[in-house]
Amino acid sequence: MKSLKLAGFLALSVLSSVATTTIARAGDVVWWAPNWGEERARTLAQKFMAANPGTNIKIEVTVSNGLPERVLTAMRSGTAPDIIEVQHGWVNGYAQGDLIIPLDDTIQDKQDYVKAAIDYVSWNGKVWAIPYRIETHGVIYNKDHFREAGLDPEKPPKTWDELTAAAKALTKNGRSGFGITGGGEVGNTIFRSLPFIWMNGGDIISADMTKAVVNSPEAVKAVEFYTNFYKQGFAPKSTLENDGLALRRLFIAGAVSAYQSGQFDLPAIHKENSTIKLGAMMIPAPAGKQTAAILGGWSYVIPKSAKNQAEAKKFVQFLNTTEYQAYYTDTFPARTSAIKLPRFEDPMLKPFAEMLPYGRPVPVHKNWVKIVQAYFDGIQRILLGDQTVQKAMDEANDEIQALLK
Repeated sequence: MKSLKLAGFLALSVLSSVATTTIARAGDVVWWAPNWGEERARTLAQKFMAANPGTNIKIEVTVSNGLPERVLTAMRSGTAPDIIEVQHGWVNGYAQGDLIIPLDDTIQDKQDYVKAAIDYVSWNGKVWAIPYRIETHGVIYNKDHFREAGLDPEKPPKTWDELTAAAKALTKNGRSGFGITGGGEVGNTIFRSLPFIWMNGGDIISADMTKAVVNSPEAVKAVEFYTNFYKQGFAPKSTLENDGLALRRLFIAGAVSAYQSGQFDLPAIHKENSTIKLGAMMIPAPAGKQTAAILGGWSYVIPKSAKNQAEAKKFVQFLNTTEYQAYYTDTFPARTSAIKLPRFEDPMLKPFAEMLPYGRPVPVHKNWVKIVQAYFDGIQRILLGDQTVQKAMDEANDEIQALLK
């Protein structure tokens, strides 16, 4: 397992040796925008430049692979662009590292934002980013598979017991009933398994972030629930290698009947296999308890080393009007007024929208990356059959406690 742990941190080790440069003219606002929103980004940039002829928006397209390292390297080396789109969970680390500037003077109509999104990007009494996109996971499923298994696709599971029973019924003829992740980047499994711990009244660390609690009875039971889909044969044999993308591909191929993911997977599924009759449900919870999910999404930050901070702030305000925030996001906008627009009334989106109030941010701890790595290593030991759930979580708990000192 030492090799797994080292692999999890290998990407971080390149930070000191990779250089990133951004060259821009005076008056340029350099915007690092992800490739999945490139076309819309260029449209918005053109609109802004038409209304502000003295400012030029220069877009540099980013990709998700290696983005955390690229962003951090640029910020630390003083060569960062003026605006960067980053995941909410990265923001506090940048703030605590004095790498970005607060945006309390930039955010408009703060009360219109989903509170959890603002909480995610706040630290030490200040707002350090402007969230524009929010999302949680739900469960995507194949309605035809449900019918073939004698299940009613219009009445999907609502409890853990019902989900387990459905996964068992759906697993047949080489098909897996419910896909889980056990490989790839750590976040894949954190997003899918930590909410089950929350639902059951547990957590990885205490609310005051002083005590590791992942070996509590509540947490252990939830981890057992998650890993049992694989151990009981209801998840693919490739689970230890599978990340979220692998699950989506297996679902498209008809090899998996249901899996956790966000609404962002829906367009790809429709494009690659339009014959699938899709269903979506809220994530089932223990009987009598509430569901939960990690609140994910993206925010705009302005690096401390940005050359054109004033112009960048003006452009960020433009991007975060109700209209343009709704236009740009791939999932749900962070502004409640934008969520009410017609684009988000698609019935397929309803379960994902209903999950939003149950979305939570992950703890803001300087060692969170190492904490979740210790937890993930424990999950893998369980899936490999090396340890029982209790033993694996006991070991993870000891490692996490050492990181809280």
